Amino acid sequence: MTKILKNHNMYRQGTRPEMLTSITVQDLSKVYKLYSRPSDRLLEVLLRKPRHQAFHSLNRISFHVSRGESLGLIGDNGAGKSTLLKILAGTLSPTSGSIDVRGRVAALLELGAGFHQEFTGRQNIYLNAALLGLSETEIRSREKDILEFAELGQFIDRPIKTYSSGMVVRLAFSIATSVDPDILVIDEALSVGDQYFQKKSLERMLHFREQGKTIVFCSHSMYTVNLLCNRVLWLEQGMVREQGLSTEITANYENYLRLKSAPEIKADPEEPNENNNTTKFVRSVSLNGSLEHLYHSYKQDLNILVEIESLDDQPFALALGIKRNDDLVCHAVNLARDGNRIFCKKGLTRVLFSYPGLPLMHGEYSVLAFVLDESGLYCYHKKSSPGLTIVPPADFQFELGLLDLEYRWEVLPDQALQ
Repeated sequence: MTKILKNHNMYRQGTRPEMLTSITVQDLSKVYKLYSRPSDRLLEVLLRKPRHQAFHSLNRISFHVSRGESLGLIGDNGAGKSTLLKILAGTLSPTSGSIDVRGRVAALLELGAGFHQEFTGRQNIYLNAALLGLSETEIRSREKDILEFAELGQFIDRPIKTYSSGMVVRLAFSIATSVDPDILVIDEALSVGDQYFQKKSLERMLHFREQGKTIVFCSHSMYTVNLLCNRVLWLEQGMVREQGLSTEITANYENYLRLKSAPEIKADPEEPNENNNTTKFVRSVSLNGSLEHLYHSYKQDLNILVEIESLDDQPFALALGIKRNDDLVCHAVNLARDGNRIFCKKGLTRVLFSYPGLPLMHGEYSVLAFVLDESGLYCYHKKSSPGLTIVPPADFQFELGLLDLEYRWEVLPDQALQ
C-alpha cells in the first residue's frame, strides 16, 4: 500500500512549523506495465490474464533528506532518477512504499512541464505559482523578481510556444526559485540554458543552500554535484547502489564510469572539446616549459605554467589538480579560496605554480587546469596537461604509497611508554 504525505495545505492555513522541509522515503517502488500492442491492454482486462511485462523503474529505495540538506542524485540514463524526482514533486504516484515530503516543493523537471503553450510567459507565471499554492496577491508581489531574474524582456508577453528551449528554462527556473519553496527539486533541464544563465542559476541555488533550504539536485556534472550537495544518492537500475558523502560517492561513480568506458577510449577522456561559446578558456598547461610528455626525476622541482584566455574583463579564478593515471586526485588547489585570488583581466593571463622537490612517488600522472567564476562554483573550461612520468632513482627500493613525505623517528625510553 502506498502512503504519500504532503503538507501544502498547512501553508494555505498559515501554518509553517519548524518540522517542515524534510523528505523521508521508505521502500519506494514504481512499476510500469509494458505492452507489446495497444490491444493487449483491453485483452488483459477482458481475459483477466496478464499480457504485459513489468518494468521496475524504482525498486524499494529508501533514504532521508534532513532540513537544509542538499542531496545530489546521480546514475546512468535509465537508472530511475527522473521517476524519483517526479514522485518527489508530486506529479507521479509510486506503486508501493511510502514518501513523506514536508514543505512547499518547487520543481524544475522536463523542459516546459507545467506550461500552457498558448499562454504568454506572464500568464504562465500566475498559472505555475498558483499550482504551487500562492494566492494572486502573493504572485503579484513576486512578479517583479521573477521577471528580473528571467531577463526575457518583451518576450514575457508572447506565447510560450514561441520561446526557445533556453528561454523556457529561464522562466521555469525563475518561477521555481522565486516562490520561496522549502524544497527545490532540479533535474537536468537546467543544462539546456546558456552559460550565463547556468552560472546565475548555480549562484541562486548556492544562496538557497545558505538559507537552509532543502535541495534535491540531479546532474551528470560531478563537479557541480560536489559543490552544491552534502550527500549523494547513486541509483542503478532503479535501486540504490550507494549513498553517503558527496565526495566519496561521486569518486566511486567516476571510477565506475572510467572502468565501464575503458575499452572504448581512443583518446584522452579528460581532454575537453573546445567550447566556442565560452568567454574564458585554458589555452595551455605546460610542465617545466614543455608541452610534450615529461619524464620527471623523482623529488625534483616541478613548474606548471597555465595560460588562460579571457574575452572580457569579468572576474575569474583558477584551479589546478594533479591526478594519477587511475584518476586518483593527488593534489588540488583553488585560487578562489586559497588567498581569495581573483583575476579581472581581458586577454592572456599566465600563472606559474611551483612545487619544490615534488614528493610524488614514481608513476604516471597528469595535471588538470580549470578556469572558474569568481565564486569558484562555475567551471568555464578545463584542459589537461601532457603526461607526467615520475622516474624513480636507480637505487629506489620502496614501491608502496603515493607520497614520499619527510619524517622523523626516535625510540622512546621505557618510562615514556607507561
